[in-house]
Amino acid sequence: MLTYLFMGIALLAIGFAVHVLKWNILIAYYNTKPKEKKNNKNTESYRKILGYYGYITGGIFFLLAFLEFQGISVPPTPVTAVFIVWTMIVMYYAQKDDEDEK
Repeated sequence: MLTYLFMGIALLAIGFAVHVLKWNILIAYYNTKPKEKKNNKNTESYRKILGYYGYITGGIFFLLAFLEFQGISVPPTPVTAVFIVWTMIVMYYAQKDDEDEK
């Protein structure tokens, strides 16, 4: 339960930091781009995608922590697998959005 709770807090905080506070330093793909492309209008799109990703995923982890608190056992292996696949899908679409703009 504590792991799910910690992950929920961390992901919500990251989502808030990227989306609202505009901490671009937390966007790994953004930091590897050349300087002339960093000023692109697409930065707002990255922040929105990754902010919503943090909110949704953090909320799911809070839900899992609540289920564990209620006594419903949630095995961590499928949760980890879904989390990895969900992250890969979001990153694919974030980069695809960048490629479409070229």
